[in-house]
This record gives sequence, structure tokens and C-alpha cells, in this order.
Amino acid sequence: MSDRAEAIARDLDRAYEEAEVRELDLDAERWVIFSDHHRGARDAADDFRRCERAYCAALGSYMESGFTLLAAGDVEELWECTPEESLGAYPEVLALEAEFHAAGRLHRLFGNHDDHWRHEREVEKHLHARFPGLRVIEALRLRLLRGGEEVGEIFCAHGHQGTLGSQRLAWLSRLVLRFVWRPLQRRIGFGSVTPADDWALRREHDSAMFDWARKHASRPVLITGHTHRPVFATSRPPVPRRRPEADVAEDLEEARRRGQERAVAELRAELELIRAEGRRGDPPPLPVTPPCYFNSGACSFADGDVTALEIAHGRIRLVRWLDDSADPHPKVLVEDDLAEILAQVRAG
Repeated sequence: MSDRAEAIARDLDRAYEEAEVRELDLDAERWVIFSDHHRGARDAADDFRRCERAYCAALGSYMESGFTLLAAGDVEELWECTPEESLGAYPEVLALEAEFHAAGRLHRLFGNHDDHWRHEREVEKHLHARFPGLRVIEALRLRLLRGGEEVGEIFCAHGHQGTLGSQRLAWLSRLVLRFVWRPLQRRIGFGSVTPADDWALRREHDSAMFDWARKHASRPVLITGHTHRPVFATSRPPVPRRRPEADVAEDLEEARRRGQERAVAELRAELELIRAEGRRGDPPPLPVTPPCYFNSGACSFADGDVTALEIAHGRIRLVRWLDDSADPHPKVLVEDDLAEILAQVRAG
């Protein structure tokens, strides 16, 4: 095990032991888990602003459908902004979240970019006006019940535990982001958080969290955010169907010989896409066996979409808002029976 993986495991152990424990009826309750909003000051450095419409549409649906909202960390971007800047920029979004709180259906975890909220006095000062009595905690253990019997456990944390930049050098990371990167973002309008910052590092972190869950004596299912990469343990991400490069190149030459201008343009585009994907070096999907690790993705994707994990009607789903037609409906990317997943995890 690498030093990084060992540090992650140690800190997840600590967070697990200190976590708040709640019970959840697998068949009756509905939960939705969002993470990594990174709400800023609604300027060019703000990664959430393009995702606001998708997130608000999702909250409206989940509120009326009786879901409990779990905001799993990095909700505010407090490494780049002050609490006043971030909270002041999104009063309407906060009002939607406050509806869940008023109904007793809101839980919040802190992440590395909003670890300000680990301090109760800061929560009281900045959040209680909108969310009276709100507690922001590090981790949550959900004991899943069916017919009064426990069938398994979900452990929810942001997922930054044990990382050097996020924990031990967080003070330095905050200074760099606020006084170096944020002014640069404002000038060029380029987001600081994308789903493809560092594939190799993200895969290493995902692997470390999966390894922790796989080896933990309590056999929990771990749900995190932090990496901005959705992970659904029982299914590999869809892989685009591409033709072999040589076949496309051959068709391109044939179209050129025939003088088929439109076909030449389309085939050249296809060929360059295949070549670029080959150069990109995407890591292969993370094998998760047993299915003990899931990741909710993010609410700060550059295309304006948000992803989430739903737990409802005994099933777990990875969803994307908006749908393929950019309408206010969830696109179910993959789903599975949660009781079966828990049984597989407990069996090892």
C-alpha cells in the first residue's frame, strides 16, 4: 500500500469511528446525494454558476417527491471566497435547500473546500440565519433496515480524508487558490474544477477509497464525492463505440478518391476524434468487486450538468440532471438493487 493510500485509510478509519449514525428504512425512505458544488461568488472563477439551473430543477423535483437531501461536502467554495461572498451569491439556491431543512430532510457534510463549517461557531454565524440549528458534520453512517432488520450500512464522507493538500496543507492550498488562481480565473474565465483534472491521481484516490471499504471489518458501502468522477460499483462507465482507426482511415481515403466532400469532412472528424482519444490516455474503469464504493460525481461540471446518487424504493441509481434533451428530468445512467449490493458486500 502506498503512503497516500495508508494516509487515506487511517483518516477514513477515524472519520468512521466518529461518524454520526442514523437508521434508514430501505423500502420507505428516499435520499439523494449531491457533492462538490463549489459555489463561488458568481464570477468567472465560479464553477457552480453554469450548473445552477440543473441543480435547482433537481431540488424542486426531489423536494416535492419527499427525498432527503444529503449535501456531501464542498458545497461552498471557501478556499477561493469568503462565506459572505459565496452565500450572498446564491440566495435562491439556499432558499431551495432551506425547504429541505424546514422539512427535517437536510443533512450536510463538510469537505476540504468548505472545511470552514467544521467549526460550530462559523456554522452558527453564517448558516443558522437560513438553516436554524443546522449541524455540518464530517461523516454519516446509515444503518439500512428492511422489515426492522439491519441489512447493511452505508458510510458517507466527502472523500478528502487523508490527502496532503486537502488536510495537512489545507491552509497553503487556500492561499494559492484565493490569491493566485482565482484572479487568473476571473481574467480568463476558465474553471478550476473539471471532471478531468488528473485522471491518474483521481484513479489512485478512488482505488484507495475502494480498498478501504473492501477491507473494513464492518463491510460498509462507502459513498463519497471529492474526485468529481461518478463511480457506480456494479457497472462500468459506458465506453463510446469506435471503429478501428485503420478502417476509418481507409474509408477516408476512398471518399477522397471519389470526391465525396461531405463524407471526407465527416470521416476526418471521426478519425481525429479516435486519435485524440488514444492520446488522452484515459485510465480503464475502476474494478469494484465487491461493490462497496460509489461516488456521486459533482455539481460543477463544465457542461452545466450535475450528477447525483439516489436511494429510493430499495434501489440505488446514478442520475444526471438535465436529461438528454436538456429538459428538467433525471437521466438514469445506471441502477441496481441495493439489498443485493449489500448482501454481496457482506459476503466479501
